[in-house]
Amino acid sequence: MERKKRENRTIINIGTALMVVILIGMAFAVIAALSISSSHHDYELTKKMAERTQDYYAASNQAYEKIAESNWKNQEFTVDINENQVLSVKVSDGEIETWQVENTGDWDAQSSQPVLILEE
Repeated sequence: MERKKRENRTIINIGTALMVVILIGMAFAVIAALSISSSHHDYELTKKMAERTQDYYAASNQAYEKIAESNWKNQEFTVDINENQVLSVKVSDGEIETWQVENTGDWDAQSSQPVLILEE
C-alpha cells in the first residue's frame, strides 16, 4: 500500500514540475517576442529621426551658404527641409535674427481612437 502512494506522489510531483517548466518557458517566449517587437519599433523610429535630422542639417547648410554668398546683408528667406517643413531665416545688421523651423503641411494623425458617446 505504501508503494502505491509513493508511485502516485511521484507522478503528481513530475506533473507539477513539468507544468511549472512549461509556464516558465512560455513566459520567456512572450518576453522574447515583446523584446523583438519593441526593438523593431525603436529601430524604425530611429531611422525616421536620423532622416529628419539629416534633412534639417542639409537645409541649415544651404541657409549658411546663402548668407555667406550675400556677405551677411539684410535678407529674409526660407529653405525647404522636407515636404512639410521649411527653415525660415532672417538676417539683419550682419546677425541672424530668426532661425526657425515652420510646419507647412497639415497634421494628420496616423491612427484614430474610437470615442464612446453616452446618450442620456
